[in-house]
Amino acid sequence: MRYYLITTHQRPKFYRASGSVVDVELSYVDKKVVRTLNANGELSIQTIEGRRGSDSLSIASGTWMIRNMDDAIATLEKAAVYPFESKEAARQHAKQLEIASFKYLPVP
Repeated sequence: MRYYLITTHQRPKFYRASGSVVDVELSYVDKKVVRTLNANGELSIQTIEGRRGSDSLSIASGTWMIRNMDDAIATLEKAAVYPFESKEAARQHAKQLEIASFKYLPVP
Protein backbone atom coordinates (compact mmCIF):
# COMPACT_ATOMS: atom_id res chain seq x y z
CA MET A 1 0.00 0.00 0.00
CA ARG A 2 1.19 3.51 -0.84
CA TYR A 3 0.04 6.75 0.82
CA TYR A 4 -0.55 10.33 -0.24
CA LEU A 5 -0.34 13.09 2.33
CA ILE A 6 -3.52 15.16 2.11
CA THR A 7 -5.05 18.10 3.93
CA THR A 8 -7.96 17.63 6.31
CA HIS A 9 -10.44 19.46 4.05
CA GLN A 10 -13.69 17.76 3.01
CA ARG A 11 -12.33 17.56 -0.52
CA PRO A 12 -8.62 17.24 0.17
CA LYS A 13 -5.72 19.14 -1.24
CA PHE A 14 -2.48 17.22 -1.72
CA TYR A 15 1.01 17.76 -0.33
CA ARG A 16 3.95 17.73 -2.69
CA ALA A 17 7.35 16.43 -1.55
CA SER A 18 8.40 20.03 -0.87
CA GLY A 19 5.53 20.44 1.60
CA SER A 20 3.61 22.82 -0.64
CA VAL A 21 -0.10 22.21 -1.01
CA VAL A 22 -1.82 21.85 -4.36
CA ASP A 23 -5.55 21.70 -5.15
CA VAL A 24 -5.90 19.12 -7.93
CA GLU A 25 -9.24 18.79 -9.72
CA LEU A 26 -10.22 15.11 -9.61
CA SER A 27 -13.44 13.35 -10.52
CA TYR A 28 -15.11 12.06 -7.35
CA VAL A 29 -18.18 9.81 -7.21
CA ASP A 30 -21.06 9.54 -4.75
CA LYS A 31 -21.16 5.74 -4.64
CA LYS A 32 -18.82 2.78 -5.15
CA VAL A 33 -19.54 -0.93 -5.18
CA VAL A 34 -16.76 -3.15 -3.80
CA ARG A 35 -16.90 -6.87 -4.55
CA THR A 36 -14.67 -9.33 -2.68
CA LEU A 37 -14.45 -13.08 -2.15
CA ASN A 38 -14.01 -14.72 1.25
CA ALA A 39 -11.96 -17.86 1.96
CA ASN A 40 -14.92 -20.04 0.86
CA GLY A 41 -15.19 -18.26 -2.49
CA GLU A 42 -18.44 -16.54 -1.50
CA LEU A 43 -19.02 -13.14 -3.04
CA SER A 44 -19.56 -10.17 -0.76
CA ILE A 45 -20.88 -6.91 -2.19
CA GLN A 46 -20.47 -3.65 -0.26
CA THR A 47 -21.95 -0.36 -1.41
CA ILE A 48 -20.08 2.67 -0.10
CA GLU A 49 -21.76 6.06 -0.37
CA GLY A 50 -20.36 9.54 0.01
CA ARG A 51 -22.28 12.81 -0.31
CA ARG A 52 -23.80 14.25 -3.41
CA GLY A 53 -22.59 17.40 -5.10
CA SER A 54 -19.30 18.97 -6.07
CA ASP A 55 -17.91 18.59 -2.55
CA SER A 56 -18.45 14.82 -2.43
CA LEU A 57 -16.84 13.02 0.43
CA SER A 58 -13.40 12.05 -0.88
CA ILE A 59 -12.85 9.11 1.47
CA ALA A 60 -15.73 6.99 2.80
CA SER A 61 -15.23 3.85 4.88
CA GLY A 62 -11.53 3.93 3.98
CA THR A 63 -12.26 3.95 0.24
CA TRP A 64 -11.05 6.72 -2.08
CA MET A 65 -14.28 7.90 -3.75
CA ILE A 66 -12.60 8.60 -7.08
CA ARG A 67 -14.16 7.79 -10.47
CA ASN A 68 -11.02 6.24 -11.94
CA MET A 69 -7.96 5.64 -9.78
CA ASP A 70 -5.47 5.35 -12.65
CA ASP A 71 -6.62 8.66 -14.13
CA ALA A 72 -6.48 10.32 -10.71
CA ILE A 73 -2.94 9.08 -10.08
CA ALA A 74 -1.83 10.31 -13.53
CA THR A 75 -3.42 13.72 -12.86
CA LEU A 76 -1.64 13.94 -9.50
CA GLU A 77 1.70 13.02 -11.13
CA LYS A 78 1.22 15.88 -13.64
CA ALA A 79 0.88 18.16 -10.60
CA ALA A 80 4.09 16.70 -9.08
CA VAL A 81 2.21 14.83 -6.35
CA TYR A 82 3.44 11.31 -5.63
CA PRO A 83 2.52 8.68 -3.04
CA PHE A 84 4.92 7.55 -0.33
CA GLU A 85 6.04 3.92 -0.22
CA SER A 86 4.52 3.42 3.24
CA LYS A 87 2.47 5.18 5.90
CA GLU A 88 5.60 5.44 8.05
CA ALA A 89 7.55 7.11 5.21
CA ALA A 90 4.72 9.63 4.76
CA ARG A 91 4.60 10.30 8.51
CA GLN A 92 8.36 10.81 8.75
CA HIS A 93 8.35 13.17 5.78
CA ALA A 94 5.50 15.22 7.26
CA LYS A 95 7.41 15.37 10.54
CA GLN A 96 10.59 16.57 8.79
CA LEU A 97 8.63 19.31 7.04
CA GLU A 98 6.82 20.20 10.29
CA ILE A 99 3.40 19.65 8.73
CA ALA A 100 1.09 19.66 11.73
CA SER A 101 -2.26 18.82 10.14
CA PHE A 102 -2.60 16.09 7.55
CA LYS A 103 -4.26 12.77 6.73
CA TYR A 104 -3.13 9.69 4.86
CA LEU A 105 -4.81 8.61 1.65
CA PRO A 106 -4.04 4.93 0.95
CA VAL A 107 -3.76 3.69 -2.65
CA PRO A 108 -2.85 0.20 -3.83
